Amino acid sequence: MNCEKIPTFRLRNRISFCAIYSIVEAIFAPAVPSAFQLLSVNRHSFVDTSVPVLRSLSHMNSRSLRRFIVVVILLAAIKPVRSEQPSLHSHREFKIGVLVSLTGSWNSLGQNTVAALQLANEQLQAEAKAEHGGYRFHLFVRDTQLDPSKALAAIQDLDKRGVKIVIGPQSSSEVAMIKPYADAHNILVISQGSTASSLAIADDNIFRFCPNDMREAEAIVALMWHDGIRTIVPLWRNDAGNNGLHDSVKADFEKLGGTVTTGYQYQPITTEFSAATTSVASQISTLLIAGADPDSVGIYLAAFDEVVGVFHSAANNSILSSARWYGSDGVALSAALVGDSDAAAFAASAGYPNPTFGLPDALQNLWQPVA
Repeated sequence: MNCEKIPTFRLRNRISFCAIYSIVEAIFAPAVPSAFQLLSVNRHSFVDTSVPVLRSLSHMNSRSLRRFIVVVILLAAIKPVRSEQPSLHSHREFKIGVLVSLTGSWNSLGQNTVAALQLANEQLQAEAKAEHGGYRFHLFVRDTQLDPSKALAAIQDLDKRGVKIVIGPQSSSEVAMIKPYADAHNILVISQGSTASSLAIADDNIFRFCPNDMREAEAIVALMWHDGIRTIVPLWRNDAGNNGLHDSVKADFEKLGGTVTTGYQYQPITTEFSAATTSVASQISTLLIAGADPDSVGIYLAAFDEVVGVFHSAANNSILSSARWYGSDGVALSAALVGDSDAAAFAASAGYPNPTFGLPDALQNLWQPVA
């Protein structure tokens, strides 16, 4: 793969708006290219970085067309045409469920999602009042804490309240948990953060507006290969999304002729990471003893906010402190990471780029006002 032919994309803002503007893209430009930006971390904040990224170009296929049609139908349902009588819409209420992590891991995306939806809600209601005498959108926000069982309980509660459209949940493990219920009860689920390719199932009730793990893997693997990495030691969270990332990264890296070690998979409830970091360090040590160039070995970490605990543990190991680390979208723009000075310092010294969904310049007039 010739990385010189891969376009570059500069990070222009610090806030992730995948939650709302992925939907905007589906409405206004369903065939625009998708991209992943690669972010680096410094001691105090995410910094603007120009690096190679993989931009996937494709024409609208049948699934994209179906997504577009569904969103148009949704808009038709909630935004009456100007010719209709105001009395038909006055005081009408539309119920929208919102399943996000507000106090659990990856809460930066959850909080941004709610903020974006509140802005959209205010704007739509103002327009409706001016045009038709007013109708209301009721956002039923539920904090899942990134816990699949809580996500299931939340959608069951929303169903009892008559909610048939849900924004979120943000993780693939949550989507996998609620999918059978959503399909059985005809609830439309629109996830802003799920990437697991295993959930790309035709004709179900789940729609996702982020590229899947295969696209993300292409981006991060292209960067690692460009950086001279030829062996990676993976460290990843055992859930649907991060398992998918591990599998896709492994497949793509090996296609290029690279080597992927056994690595270490940890459970979502893990809070102490000495076993994980000791295993990764041991695998790197074995590679170095066998003659591997230290500059050709990298660590691929697919995680969420527990990255802070991982880096606290890794900082005590000289092998891990001198290694190059690469990450996943679940950590890009993580408030937990930048809010911890020790973990952020470790990330900065390790480089630690993370891919995230890229907003196209063509739609800058839409996202810039709230960036």
